[in-house]
Amino acid sequence: MFLEGFHDALLLYAIALHEATRKGFSKKDGAQITAHMWNRTFEGIAGPVAMDANGDREQDFSIMAMTRPEEGSYEVVANYFAINGSFQVLPAFNTDRFTLRGRRKPPPPTPQKSYGLGVSALTGIIVGALLGAALLVAFYFFRKNYRISIDRRTRLEQCDIGKHRQLREDSIRSNFSAA
Repeated sequence: MFLEGFHDALLLYAIALHEATRKGFSKKDGAQITAHMWNRTFEGIAGPVAMDANGDREQDFSIMAMTRPEEGSYEVVANYFAINGSFQVLPAFNTDRFTLRGRRKPPPPTPQKSYGLGVSALTGIIVGALLGAALLVAFYFFRKNYRISIDRRTRLEQCDIGKHRQLREDSIRSNFSAA
């Protein structure tokens, strides 16, 4: 479908370019080439191509639906013809699956299911926030307690080093004084 549309667009451009150059316009004059594309009907690769006064393509299309779900087969159920604006419903059209303008069936009721925590996402947010806050508080107290024990240990070690140094200096002095 996309290749057909590209082919038809290229063909329309070629026709408009040919007409514009015949009338003396340049191939760089995009406004005139575009104007020659409007209000035109020609035979494209997939059927007639019609452009309206606004430059919009009036295109026919078909609606396909899976008519037999157990087999997985698709079938055309309706056609739209843009040239005359008509809509043709085919016998394969199932009114239970499609609604046309003015006839709207309410959807069948669906049972509500609960999956454990309930329907609200707010529950998950609150539980997550409480767990996160508890982890932060625990981390704070652990770090504070751990830092205190490190500080105590380093102070004790510094004191021991100082005492050791003092004892060593005293013993060195006593050795020199005895000699």
